Amino acid sequence: MADRPDELKETAAQCLALAHSTTDPRTRAALLTMALKLYERATKPADDYEAAQREFNDRQMLPRSGMQQQQQMQPKKEE
Repeated sequence: MADRPDELKETAAQCLALAHSTTDPRTRAALLTMALKLYERATKPADDYEAAQREFNDRQMLPRSGMQQQQQMQPKKEE
């Protein structure tokens, strides 16, 4: 099985091939954008991703401030 960067580069190449074969300008632009993002992800150092993931996970563990409690409506008491 190929490693992740190779898979991303292969998918980017497929997007480029599809972009060259389409005549629709919007589709071509979307495919070229996707190919670029996939290639950038494939060539970006892994430790940047790991640091971002660690930071995200750390933020998820912090207590959330500003959360409000919801109040439930109570039925009116009949007298």
